[in-house]
Amino acid sequence: MGGDVTITTERPPYRVEAFPTVVETVDAEQARQRPSRLLLAQHRVVPFVGRDDDLAEVTQWMGRPGGVLVRLLHAAGGQGKTRLAGHVADVWAQAGWRVWRVLHEPVFTGGYRMDLPAGGGLLVVVDYADRWPVSHLQSLLTHLKSMNVQTGVTVRVLLLARSTTAWWPALRTRLRSDHQIEATSQSLPPLGDQVDRAVLFRQARNRFATAMGVADTDRLPPPNLADDAFRQVLSVHIAALVAVDAHRRNTTAPTDPHALSSYLLEREQAHWYALHHRPVEPRPTPPEVMGRTVYLATLTAAVPRATATDLLHRVGLTAPAATTIIDDHRFCYPPEDHRTVFQALQPDRLGEDLIALSTPGHPHTRDEDGWDSDDWTVTAVEHLLHVDADPPPWAAHAVTVLVETARRWDHVATDILYPVLRTHPHLALAAGGTTITRLTTIPGIDPDVLDAIDAVLPTDRHVDLDIATAAITTALTPHRLAATTNPADHAHLHATHARRLANAGLRDQALPPADEATTIYRRLAEANPAAYLPDLAASLNNLGVRLSGLGRREEALPPSEEATTIYRRLAEANPAAYLPDLAASLNNLGVRLSGLGRREEALLPSEEATGIYRRLAEANPAAYLPDLAMSLNNLGIWLSGLGRREEALPPSEEATGVYRRLAEANPAAYLPDLAASLNNLGILLSELGRREEALPPSEEATGIYRRLAEANPAAYLPDLAMSLNNLGVRLSELGRREEALPPSEEATGIYRRLAEANPAAYLPDLAMSLNNLGIRLSGLGRREEALPPAEEAVTIRRRLAEANPAAYLPDLATSLCVYGWVCVNMQANFAEALEAVTEAVTIYERLTEQLPAVFAERLFAAYQTLADILDGLGQTDEAAELRRQLDEATGGGTDPG
Repeated sequence: MGGDVTITTERPPYRVEAFPTVVETVDAEQARQRPSRLLLAQHRVVPFVGRDDDLAEVTQWMGRPGGVLVRLLHAAGGQGKTRLAGHVADVWAQAGWRVWRVLHEPVFTGGYRMDLPAGGGLLVVVDYADRWPVSHLQSLLTHLKSMNVQTGVTVRVLLLARSTTAWWPALRTRLRSDHQIEATSQSLPPLGDQVDRAVLFRQARNRFATAMGVADTDRLPPPNLADDAFRQVLSVHIAALVAVDAHRRNTTAPTDPHALSSYLLEREQAHWYALHHRPVEPRPTPPEVMGRTVYLATLTAAVPRATATDLLHRVGLTAPAATTIIDDHRFCYPPEDHRTVFQALQPDRLGEDLIALSTPGHPHTRDEDGWDSDDWTVTAVEHLLHVDADPPPWAAHAVTVLVETARRWDHVATDILYPVLRTHPHLALAAGGTTITRLTTIPGIDPDVLDAIDAVLPTDRHVDLDIATAAITTALTPHRLAATTNPADHAHLHATHARRLANAGLRDQALPPADEATTIYRRLAEANPAAYLPDLAASLNNLGVRLSGLGRREEALPPSEEATTIYRRLAEANPAAYLPDLAASLNNLGVRLSGLGRREEALLPSEEATGIYRRLAEANPAAYLPDLAMSLNNLGIWLSGLGRREEALPPSEEATGVYRRLAEANPAAYLPDLAASLNNLGILLSELGRREEALPPSEEATGIYRRLAEANPAAYLPDLAMSLNNLGVRLSELGRREEALPPSEEATGIYRRLAEANPAAYLPDLAMSLNNLGIRLSGLGRREEALPPAEEAVTIRRRLAEANPAAYLPDLATSLCVYGWVCVNMQANFAEALEAVTEAVTIYERLTEQLPAVFAERLFAAYQTLADILDGLGQTDEAAELRRQLDEATGGGTDPG
């Protein structure tokens, strides 16, 4: 494909345009009217300087092999991210590359066409990437990957952001696992720490003087640049710009960082005044109204005209007419997108300083030449963000801007942001998990604000908010612990903290508070069992879950057993109160026993739990249907594991049906459970030979887990890998071997990374996926490639079986058989294959004596592989005799499976 290519689907959440490599010049008169224009990156008044090491990193990344690569440049506002991106764009455009800029645009307004490079590659720049929903970034990158596959064009994607919290791990993991796109990050250190700040000042001073037509600036001295604020190149440039303009106006330039912003804002104000009072075609909007409108636009950002009219009425800006105010603002601040109005004041840092300095309460209010604060701002924010029902559409951006401003200006936090969020905590939820997480890191954050947000957070896990919930709890728990000496309160706080950390996928961090909660409750229960035995049992249950999630399965069993024992005694004395807890602990106990290979023992508590939950759900379905579905799911798994597959199907189907209804009503809470039940249903249908029926639930489960892993990879990547493994098996069973390989490869890649971080938890899964990968590759005739994963699976499972034979001997036997089968397909390594499959046969013979319904079929398959190996060794008589015995044992060659 050549020439133009359309980059659009049904509703792309972004707009693509050519990166502005042509410099937008500002004539001297315009610069004198509004000096702050010269600070904008698109004008490139000051040449790019320094950043040699940073540029070398980006250049090395650009030249790396790979069809699509993603790089995140992150730093605080004013560090020069956009300037560096512009320089990179210039360099690579001169080298023959196309450069695109992508703007977030959630509302689709039409298609667009962009030229692809005739030679070279394509560089795509995305600013404010941390303000995009992860799913929208994923959509863009999916389209770029598809374009790369179709056209072969090399693509490099440069993301610019202030923060990396929450959104970046989610996106990076998804790109690596889903598309095999390498995604890396690069922190941009302050330029003022790399280049002499006085040199930066002089360079900027000279360029600004030329742009404004100002002479005799060579001797203008810099202010004291030792202040930390001048670590940022933007702050140095502001100081230079103010020095030049003050010299032109024959006034004294301020030197403090806040005063420099005040100076530039006063120059904006002078421009509004001049427009309003000019003799020819004066603009009707008075300067004070224009100032308030600029404040408003900086909070809300670009909006449609109808929305801007509503905003003006909300905050009481009605004279002159809204249309006039909008037109005058548009004249002063032309929007980047002609379909919108209310372009925010830029650079961002100056806009944030406008909000801060306009808000009463900062320490510079009495500065002789400072920017005047306006008490209107206090009520304006309240009117702007007043919530009757759902937050208004501009709320997310406004809260995000206030959070960023509050990180540098205490009074904006204490007088504006905190009161709004205390009164309307749902606004924080509208702003999203990344903004909430940034909020928790504001120095000295008021715990009452976090308490208010905490009160409206979902009580159960939530796909989009689990990471933010964990951040809030992490910030609040020390305050809450310090506020009470009651040990029961301490135990409850630790238990809550552990649960929320676990929901966010932070399993390592969740164990210490879970352990501490159990320790405290044990002391309390020893002193007062009537009051605290239930809490001890609950904490033991949770401790078992935390240990199991870290792969410490042997350690996880005793607390689960103890919890069940306590709840059984409590339920005997008071069934109405404690039967639900008994059922929950029985379910957990079944999971713990099964994880240790004690399958028959696991079935009994699972059956008992299901019986209890069924009775409870009949009496109160709203409360107990989710628990019934969970126990039915587990029951199906245990029955299938014991070879009782026909009995396992009804509970599995019932669980899936219940979870589907629950997920339709509350997807954030129940989509993970629906995906798990679909996975199990697909496996069971396959085991019953209903392979065509098994594929759709496996595909649906994988789709759900992929979306969940986008939002929270720490919590859901393991589930995604498991579902990918199952999907590969389902596709292979239907003869779709080429399609089966990619999900198997992706699953193996995910499990390898997980196992490197936590081998105890994920080595078993890595071995399983390696096993499947070996089978997939061998089935495609790629036999040489199939041998290494098969060998690695045997090595891992042998170590696991040595540590826990009850749990892992069956898996070892499976890997030994797969290794033998791969060797047969390769027609190589027959001696090693004979040793491996002979060991597998010995294991399966013992297991078949214990569970013939499960292992007889596997033993039969192992014997068949053994016969093939004997043939390969030239022992054809022994092979024929073995096959004759197998035929005889199965009544003439019928496979018992």
